[in-house]
Amino acid sequence: MRHLINILCILLTTGCAYYSPYQKPNVPVTNQWTVLDRNLNQINENNLPYLAWWQGYHDSTLNQLIAAAIQNNNTLNMSKGHIEAAEGELKKVRLQWIPDVDSMVGYSKNPATGFPGSVAAFIPNYTLNLFGQIKEQKKAKYALAAVKAEDDAIKLTIISQMAVSYFTYQAEIERKQLLQILAQDLTHLATIATNVYHGGLTSDIDPQALYSQVNQIHGEQEVIERNIVVSRNAIRYLMNQNPGEIHARKKFTELNNKQLIPGALPLTVLENRPDMQMATNRLHASNEGIGLAASKLLPSIDLDIVSGVKAGDNRYNFPTENVFFNDQLLKTPLLKLSVLGDIAKARGLDKVSFFNYIDTLQKALRDATNALAANERLTNKFNQTQLAQKHLAKAYHLNHCLYQRGIQSYVDTLKSKIALDKINIDLNQDKLQQLITVVNLYQELAGGYKAEQPSSAA
Repeated sequence: MRHLINILCILLTTGCAYYSPYQKPNVPVTNQWTVLDRNLNQINENNLPYLAWWQGYHDSTLNQLIAAAIQNNNTLNMSKGHIEAAEGELKKVRLQWIPDVDSMVGYSKNPATGFPGSVAAFIPNYTLNLFGQIKEQKKAKYALAAVKAEDDAIKLTIISQMAVSYFTYQAEIERKQLLQILAQDLTHLATIATNVYHGGLTSDIDPQALYSQVNQIHGEQEVIERNIVVSRNAIRYLMNQNPGEIHARKKFTELNNKQLIPGALPLTVLENRPDMQMATNRLHASNEGIGLAASKLLPSIDLDIVSGVKAGDNRYNFPTENVFFNDQLLKTPLLKLSVLGDIAKARGLDKVSFFNYIDTLQKALRDATNALAANERLTNKFNQTQLAQKHLAKAYHLNHCLYQRGIQSYVDTLKSKIALDKINIDLNQDKLQQLITVVNLYQELAGGYKAEQPSSAA
């Protein structure tokens, strides 16, 4: 036992000489956003990952689609396989602390073992590089944490993709209907212009221009039909389903896009984002990889016991004589220059992880800031378009009243209706863009990927 303790002390002392401290990149981060988003709650929300923000639209179809995607998506299923593999690797490393036990049955004429003849024995064996085992286990832990963070990142992306695809699908169905209304009104106006032309009161220019607009709308409707199919198939693909139909219960106009989004400060966002968790754990793992590579230059202990029975004197008789011996060996590398290459490689990979961390952090701040700016500006644009639509709706109502009283011509009233048709189409597209900015903002703020899990603050 004293010899074993001495061996362990030597290993620990030597291992400390190869200790490679973890260095987190020092990137200054101001804990305030550089842009203003008035649609954001100014309270710092720490539990955004646990917030099922899509439920705020009160659309049961959207809720079911996202739940089905999280449950069945193939990319997430593959990610779960990666987690199982990483857990298996960590389990393998942990079980390396337990000695191996082999059995041996047969015949031996080996003089080194005393010509045992027939022999049957158990052979427990324990080979351990203590420092290397510790480093390998730590590296496996960080690798597992990185894979789990990657799974969260995929889940965050799937939620966003499903919401965007659903909103696009709904918006395109409504836009198709709005374009049909516009085409009907333009056709009606073109028919009136044609009749006026046939009466010799105007040229043929106005009818031709109006029919041209109708043809353009019909062409745009073909594009919309294609967009509906693409967005519908995207929704079904995210749920691991073949192309087919989607049956929505709510219309696009019924979706509430005026919600106050919970706010989060930059440091909170960086802490919650799965890509930052991935980068952090990969940096830890690569740092442990340096020590793991260096551990190949350290001594390892080799303990084994052979315990069993033998026949003796090269005999084939049934073994009855007890046999027992053991080894306590310290194996020390004297010349193993290839390890220097392994260490250099590990340091290079650590440098890659170091700068990947910085790059991920800066991208996270950039993308979150862009998402805040987009939500602020496109929400403002939607509000302005909505005000314009109200003005045109009021103008059409007044024109219609004047027409009914015989004060204004039907043509002027119809032109007012066409202007309203066009602004309704613009409002449809502005609402879609604004909804997409909300989805993107929640993605950048790391919202919702742990919605099915209990909150740590609960």
